Amino acid sequence: MNLNIIKIISVFVFVFVFCILISTKSYAENDVFLSLSSGGARAGIGLTEFVPKNALLEEINLSKDFRDALESDLILSRHFNVVTADTSYKFDLEKQFSYWTSKKISALITGTISVEKTETLLVTVKVYDIESKQIIWEEKYRDKKNKYRYIAHKINNEIVKRFTGEDGIACSKIAFINNSTKFKEIYVVDYDGYNLRRYTKDNNLNILPKWIPYSSMIMYTSYLYNNPDLFILDILKNKRKAVSTIQGLNSPACFSPDKKTIIATLSRGGYPNLFLLDEKGAVIRRLTEGRHIDTSPNFSPSGKEIAFISDRAGYPQIYIMDIDGVNLRRLSTKGNCDSPVWSPKGDKIAFTMRDNGKFDIFLYDLPKKRIIRLTENSGNNENPSWSQDGRFITFSSTRTGKSAIYIIGIDGTGTRKLIDMSGESYTPSWSQNL
Repeated sequence: MNLNIIKIISVFVFVFVFCILISTKSYAENDVFLSLSSGGARAGIGLTEFVPKNALLEEINLSKDFRDALESDLILSRHFNVVTADTSYKFDLEKQFSYWTSKKISALITGTISVEKTETLLVTVKVYDIESKQIIWEEKYRDKKNKYRYIAHKINNEIVKRFTGEDGIACSKIAFINNSTKFKEIYVVDYDGYNLRRYTKDNNLNILPKWIPYSSMIMYTSYLYNNPDLFILDILKNKRKAVSTIQGLNSPACFSPDKKTIIATLSRGGYPNLFLLDEKGAVIRRLTEGRHIDTSPNFSPSGKEIAFISDRAGYPQIYIMDIDGVNLRRLSTKGNCDSPVWSPKGDKIAFTMRDNGKFDIFLYDLPKKRIIRLTENSGNNENPSWSQDGRFITFSSTRTGKSAIYIIGIDGTGTRKLIDMSGESYTPSWSQNL
């Protein structure tokens, strides 16, 4: 929920706003060296064409498309300096090790592709250690041939895991709101901007989607029944259910990491305060009360603390409290704040703050008690959401004149637009790997 919504709520009690790189397909070599990293040295990694087993046109095209998707994933991970070389299908790997050695890479990714009779795509991937010339990892992947990008995402994640010890994020998705239909509907897209899909067709107001941890489900607020109610949408089953339909405001909300409880802002005919609900939407207890607005709750990764926004100081600020409603404290910030979200490691909180008349994305470093600015002089930037690995943030921005979804590294570099589409897009939420 942005600060304009908070203002509207404060006046009308609970009325809401109605409210990259792609490789060059030539037969010359392409070296893709990435710019600043968000931490740590980048490993040099080589990537060849995936050889079609039957040399059929379909397999040849899939081979190139698959390699492009995998290269894009490796680049977007920002863990690697990627070196590519387009070669013939009779590529003699042994004779080429000296070439790859000269490119200062530590590993080489190659493999084969074939389409089986059942329209199933079979991808065999091999990763060679350049120094020893030995295979250090080999695996087979099968899926529908139109899901070749998903196979590439899975391979990327495995490579990231083997190089860094951490999970990759290529199988994650981003949910957001778009108004291209003249209504606000929920859309979901892959982390790289592909496979866009619309999930609601209500011709109504749907807002504030939030992924339920480690699931295919999204919680959001909808005016479907002429009241701001909480719903849960399962994108795999394409089914939804109402969770909280208490008269008045039911939003925004956040599931606990163990998925057993929900924190939501409920007005119940009074001031919007925080309530703890069970997974079915029944109220367990009230967490805050008073003649002020408490909103935008977010669980810490441990599930023991909550960050939220309150105007109890006279203007919206970030507060933290224990899950039982005690040990309340305020983070020291200078401007109107909104949308606090805890990092996966729990050491930072990303949030929106208004500075010099504009909204920007900031990080609050909890151990060091300092604020880090991520965006500046680029329109209004709001509603941050973390990637699973804690290395990237997605957010909405008006930097091109209309609101769209962007991704940025937590060092403030590598900003990219997620997707080009008509209308305006808001309030992104980043899933874990699906």
